Amino acid sequence: MEETDPTGGIDVGRPGASARAEFERRRRRDAERRRRRFGRILAPVVALLAGTRPSTDRWRVGGRAEERVGRLLGAAAGRSGLVLHDRAVPHSRANLDHIAVVPSGVWVVDTKCYRGRVRRARRPGRLLGRRALVVNGHDRGQLVTAALRQRALVQSAVGAEVPVRAVLCFAGAEWGLRARAFTLRGVLVTWPAALASSLRARGPLDRAARAELAARLARAFPPYAPSGTSHNPTGASPGR
Repeated sequence: MEETDPTGGIDVGRPGASARAEFERRRRRDAERRRRRFGRILAPVVALLAGTRPSTDRWRVGGRAEERVGRLLGAAAGRSGLVLHDRAVPHSRANLDHIAVVPSGVWVVDTKCYRGRVRRARRPGRLLGRRALVVNGHDRGQLVTAALRQRALVQSAVGAEVPVRAVLCFAGAEWGLRARAFTLRGVLVTWPAALASSLRARGPLDRAARAELAARLARAFPPYAPSGTSHNPTGASPGR
């Protein structure tokens, strides 16, 4: 029996492609700066001794994290869904790491590669006892705000009747033995394995609806192309 194409002919993209491209761009720029400063003979020696600049290497680490998360999400969706990776936002320098279309709805996933413990904590402010996202002791509320913007973009593409969830997926962070995923301002904060389990849940979208939504989202947010978007959805580097 002839096997059908599970993607329906959609270019699902390559997870982490834009982050890897940004890493290579920055590495070439760093090499050129060393050549101008130290000359062609000494520049390779300086590079060997100094290593890759941390601000440049973060893009390599972030790209690898997106690739790992992308593979896991794709396997979780299986033949009951489709995951689009590294999608460009038209007329913007932003991108969307992953968009999963599964029976439970559409999930917009922003992968973050941060060190340290991820937790929900109370922070003083104008609203007494407001909850904040804290990673490695730092308030990272801007990540939640960025995830909400991403959800709004996708919601506008699929319509108000389709359930769309925003996710911050922390790869490589610390959670503790009794950790649980949590929600802040409507954004799910979780880790790769827990998110993969959530994508397997049942939901209201049948196969035809999922196929139509995936095709619509693939048109609205095309895969990364070298001449297109840069990987910078929040205006910041990919984490540390």
